[in-house]
Amino acid sequence: MHSTKSHRIENRIVNIHQPHVRPIVGRKDGKKVEFGSKLQASLVKGFTVIEKLSWDNFNESQGLMDTVRSYHKGFGFYPAEVLADQIYCTLENRRQLKEHNMVLRSKPLGRPSQKALSNPISPGERNPIEGKFGQAKVRYGLERIKAKLKTTGESWIATITLVLNLVNLTRLSPVSLYQHINHLFHCYFDKKYFALSLRADPN
Repeated sequence: MHSTKSHRIENRIVNIHQPHVRPIVGRKDGKKVEFGSKLQASLVKGFTVIEKLSWDNFNESQGLMDTVRSYHKGFGFYPAEVLADQIYCTLENRRQLKEHNMVLRSKPLGRPSQKALSNPISPGERNPIEGKFGQAKVRYGLERIKAKLKTTGESWIATITLVLNLVNLTRLSPVSLYQHINHLFHCYFDKKYFALSLRADPN
């Protein structure tokens, strides 16, 4: 920094015990900087799927269509609706979703039309995905990943996601449980899809 007259070092170590952890600036909740992994996840019929896990910052909006295509590859059809955080709702993503006849449940750009006003998004529609991440953080320690190695931390996060899905399975009746397991094996879910990003902070 002295020789180059710079105030920035790429991939600098900010945590000796977890050197893979990167600082990410400009996150929400009033925090200037957060540390930890960044996840992009989807929720289908109450089941959580990790779409992307990175220790570096990334633009969430660029991954929406990759996630939708992954859904199509796994289940054989595109979701009928996409309910996403506002950061995903770029003009390009809106155009591509429209090309595949998928409905984007989001606040419209510009002045909303009468049609958009007749089909508003209620705050409760986002509760399932927000609640799922809250459950992972409060009950299963997603915001306190203490693993020292990068691979161990990723395994820890994946295990928490597995537990969330197992808990969701226990809420189903025996008949529904059989049907859902059968649907899992045959890649047949309800055609509703949710996406957003979050932080999994280390200790």
